[in-house]
Amino acid sequence: MKSVISELSVLVTDDSLTQRQYAKALCQELGVQSLFDAANGVDALDVLGANSVDVVLIDLEMPIMDGVELIRSIAQKKLNSSVIILSAKDPILIASVGTMAEADGLHVLGTFQKPLLPDALECSLLRFIQDTKVAAEPKKSPDTEVTALELSQALANNELTLAFQPKLTVHGLLLRGVEALARWRHPTKGMISPVVFIELAERHGMIDALTHFLLEEAFKYKRTWQQYGLRFHLAFNLSPLSLADSDMVDWLCKMAEKYGIAPAEITFEVTENALLGELASAIRTLARLRLKGFHIAIDDYGTGFANAQQLSRVPATELKIDRSLVHRAAARPQQRTILASTIDLAKNLNLTTVAEGVETAEDFKILHDLGVDLVQGYYFSKPLFADDLLNWVKNDLSQLRRQQEQK
Repeated sequence: MKSVISELSVLVTDDSLTQRQYAKALCQELGVQSLFDAANGVDALDVLGANSVDVVLIDLEMPIMDGVELIRSIAQKKLNSSVIILSAKDPILIASVGTMAEADGLHVLGTFQKPLLPDALECSLLRFIQDTKVAAEPKKSPDTEVTALELSQALANNELTLAFQPKLTVHGLLLRGVEALARWRHPTKGMISPVVFIELAERHGMIDALTHFLLEEAFKYKRTWQQYGLRFHLAFNLSPLSLADSDMVDWLCKMAEKYGIAPAEITFEVTENALLGELASAIRTLARLRLKGFHIAIDDYGTGFANAQQLSRVPATELKIDRSLVHRAAARPQQRTILASTIDLAKNLNLTTVAEGVETAEDFKILHDLGVDLVQGYYFSKPLFADDLLNWVKNDLSQLRRQQEQK
C-alpha cells in the first residue's frame, strides 16, 4: 500500500507549525516522499504555482488567506483538483466548505475535524489513486439516439433483455435477491442506455408494452432459477405510468400463477415520481399489490426525489438508500449522520434497508457498522446477464465471502 502512496506529492497547508509537522509525519509514515508545506494560503499558491502537487491538505483557519479563500483561488486558477479539508470547527461547517469546493469543481477527498487520524488520511490518499485510475479509463461514447419506431421494432424482434444485480446480506454475504435491469442491445448501434429508451417508451405510449414484455422475461428467468433450486427474490422497477394501469395488478397475479412464482418473492421498486401524477390511482395499485402479497420498495431514498413523506403514503416493505447517501460517508461526518438516521428510521418502521451503489470496502464497512440489511453495487458485482449470474453464484460469490473473512 505504501509503495502506491509513495508516488504521490502532497502539500500540507496550516499556520500551526506543530500541526504541519504532525500532518507531514503522517504522510511520511504512509510512504509519501514528495512533501511540501505552507503556513498560509498565499504561500500555498506559490508552492502550487511552482510544483506539481497531487493532493493539498487545507486548514480552514489561517491568517493572510484562510482556507476558504485558498480553495476558491485553487479552483479559479486551476492549480490543483484534489483537496482534504481540515478544521477544529464543527463538522457541519467543514462539510459545507467541502460542498462549496465540489461546486467549484474541486475533487474533495475528505472533510475532517482535527486532529487528522492516520486511517482517514490513508483512505483519502487511496481514494485519490482509485479515482485517478477511473478517470483515466476510456470514456464511453455518449448515448446513441434512437427513435420510437426503432424501439417498437426492438420489442417485436426481442432485442430487449434483462441484466440482474445481486442483493446480498451485510452479514455473511448471502444472496437474498437480484434487481432486474432493462438492457437493449441494438443490432447496429450497440448498447442503448435504459435512461434513453425507458423515457422514450414513456413519452410515446409504449411503457406498458415494454413493462409487460420485460416482466414476463423476468418471471421466466425466476422460474428457471427455481428449477435449479435457487429461491432468491426478484426486484423490478415500475414506471409511474404503470401504476395508472388499472389492469396491472390482475395481470401480475396471472403471471405469478402461470410461472409458479410466490408474490412474496417479487419486489416492485417505485420512486417519488410515481406519486406525482394521479396519487389516488398510484396508491390504489400499490395497496392492491401488497394485498396480493407482493413487496414494495421505495427507491432512490436520499436523492431529494424520495423523502420521509413517502413513508406515510406508500405501503412499503423496503427502503432503498441511494448511492448519494452511501458513497464516501466515512469521509463526510455529516453525511454519515444522515445515513445512520435514515437506517434507524427505516428500522423503526419495520422496513428492510437496502444500500445501493456500494463501490468500495470503505462504504461497505460503514453500512455493516450501521446495521443495513442488504447491499448491492459494483463492489460485489456489476449487473449480470442470466448465464453470467449463475456462474457468479457458483464461483465468484464464495470467493467474495472468503475475501471479506480475511479482512
